[in-house]
Amino acid sequence: MRAALEVLARQRAEVPALQLAGGAHPGLHPMAVVQPDRGQRLSLQAPDWDGQQTFAEVHVLATPNRDETWAYLALARRAGGRVFLCAENRLGADGWRKKLKPLESHSQNHCRLMELDPATLPSQGDPLELRPPFPEADFVSCPGLFSWDRFDPGSQLLLDFLPVTLAGRGADLGCGPGLLARQLLQRGCRHLDLVDVDQRAVAAALKNCRDDERCHGLWLDLTQESPPPGYDWVTLNPPFHGSGYEDRTLGLALLARAAGALRKGGMLWMVANEHLPYQEAIAPLHLQLLEVRQQRGYKLFQCRKNA
Repeated sequence: MRAALEVLARQRAEVPALQLAGGAHPGLHPMAVVQPDRGQRLSLQAPDWDGQQTFAEVHVLATPNRDETWAYLALARRAGGRVFLCAENRLGADGWRKKLKPLESHSQNHCRLMELDPATLPSQGDPLELRPPFPEADFVSCPGLFSWDRFDPGSQLLLDFLPVTLAGRGADLGCGPGLLARQLLQRGCRHLDLVDVDQRAVAAALKNCRDDERCHGLWLDLTQESPPPGYDWVTLNPPFHGSGYEDRTLGLALLARAAGALRKGGMLWMVANEHLPYQEAIAPLHLQLLEVRQQRGYKLFQCRKNA
C-alpha cells in the first residue's frame, strides 16, 4: 500500500480529505480516517471519522480483499464529495477500472488512481460491520480479517494438538474472529485475552465468545506493543503476510512477544506453515521445544518458557 500512498501524495496532497484504509505518508494530511489496523492507525495523526462530517474529497486505498474495498467505497459514497480510489496493480487495479468505469484514470508507480462517479458506488456496506458470513453461520466476522468466513485448517490442527485442559491465564495472540478462542474457553481457563492487530477482529472475537466474562479484548500491534506479562499459556497462529506481501518478520515478532509474555514455566502452542523458519528462532527466546509435529503442510510446536 506504500506505492498507492505515494501516488496519492503526488496527485491529491493539497485537498482536505477523508482517508479510508491505508497508513501515513509525509505528503498526506487527511482531516479524518477510517483504519481498524492498529499498526496503521498508530501512524496516522488525524481523528477517526465520526460518520457525519462531509469532505471535499474521499481517498480510498484498495486492500487485498475486494469485498472489503467494496465496503470502503460504500462508505466513501456516504461521506460526500469527489471519490478517488488508488489501487496497486498487484491488487487488481485494472479490474477495478473495468468494473467502476472511472471518470478519470491515471497509471503511475505500478498503481492506478481513479476518480469515481459516486452514483456508481454501492449504497450499502460498511467495512467495520460485523455480520454472519453466510446464513447458517453461528459467528460474526467481516471481509479483511484472516480466514474471515471459516475456521482455518491451521487453527483446527492447533486445537487438536492442545491438551484437554488449559488452566489459569491464557492468551490467543492473533485471535482473528475468535473461532479458536471460543473452543479454548471450553478447556477450563479462568482468563483469556483476545489479542489482534485488527479492531474488528477483537470485537468479533468478543461477540463470538458470547461476551464471556473470562474474555478480555486487546487491540495491539504486537510488532510495536507488548501484551501483559505472566500468562500460563499462549496460543499462536502467526501471520506471514502484510498488505498482501509475504513478510516472515511478522510471525517472528509475534513469537518473540509470546515468549516475553509467558511466565517462567508457561507453555506456548503454535502452528505455522511448514516452510517458515520458526524452529530456529525458538531457543534464543528462552523457550524449550518439547514437541514438534508435522501435519498437512503445517508444523505444530509445544514449548516451555525456561527463564
